Amino acid sequence: MKKYDLFLTGTVGWGISADYVKYTLDKSKGKPVNVAICSLGGYVDTGLQIYELFKNHGEVYVDFIGMSASAATFMAMGAKSISMAKNALILIHNSMTWVDEWGSRNKEQIDAAIDRLKFTRDQLSTIDDVLAQIYADRNGKSVDEVKTKMKKAAWIKASDAKDFGIVDEIIDAVKVQDQMPAGIQNSYCTEMGLPQLPKGFNPETGEESPATTSTIQKAMDLLKGLLPKSVADNSQSQMKIKIFASVMALLANTEGFETTDKGEVILSQDQMKKLDEELKAQNEACLKAKAAIDKLTADIKSKDVEIANLKKGPGESENGGEEVDEENPINGAAELFKTIKDAL
Repeated sequence: MKKYDLFLTGTVGWGISADYVKYTLDKSKGKPVNVAICSLGGYVDTGLQIYELFKNHGEVYVDFIGMSASAATFMAMGAKSISMAKNALILIHNSMTWVDEWGSRNKEQIDAAIDRLKFTRDQLSTIDDVLAQIYADRNGKSVDEVKTKMKKAAWIKASDAKDFGIVDEIIDAVKVQDQMPAGIQNSYCTEMGLPQLPKGFNPETGEESPATTSTIQKAMDLLKGLLPKSVADNSQSQMKIKIFASVMALLANTEGFETTDKGEVILSQDQMKKLDEELKAQNEACLKAKAAIDKLTADIKSKDVEIANLKKGPGESENGGEEVDEENPINGAAELFKTIKDAL
């Protein structure tokens, strides 16, 4: 392995200190300093300090090896030249900070928490502007282009990093002993809150390896190619689900619905037609029920008026001044009750 004056691994701001970097650079004023970086990042302030130290020294040559992210990447932008191992990966992304708002709050406390979060959000936006400018100064692209890359937050391979202009040269693969063992990289990334590795990327060699496809998958693909198209298309279905009990009952489906590998439910044309007819019938039934309810409501209002007239004293009716037959008031009420009962 190439001899390095500085091998920066660990957390920026913890295992990697600006004071130690300055001490090493001061001992080599006017001389080239070779630096290897293999770090998942850390504190922005320390990263910015190291960026300035590299830039002020003027003869710093950085090699990215293994996996480097966040502050470990932008601090390297101060170097005179940056190389990246063929099997290395780097990650640039928007700045982040720890947010912890937990517990019961009244409305005033919630407003205060919102104000604090807005302030923090504005601070992060300012930091993102600064970091994007650092990358842009290096690759000659616009700040907006860099921000798009930062927002995407995906691992960048050496070839892509060179195309993007943040590394100058690609070097041979370098085996890094102190990083995660081969085969558990993606689970490690998940635990760290980092994005998954690029598909087909071999961290040992840096090669784009179609050989990563399993033997079983190859056999399945070969078999699918030999089947008729209709059968091959059906092989996309991964399983059958039985969670839509009402729909299954309507369609007389006791086996469950087939799904694609994306979890989409597959229905036949006959099933869709039956669903459409049922929805149409239900809609018509609802409209008829609404019409019946509206008519019944109108009838009840009419009877309410008649009842109110019956309750008035003799001579107070609205039937042209005729008085209600005092000898038969019950007969009139009975007829009214029968009419209302029939309407219901």
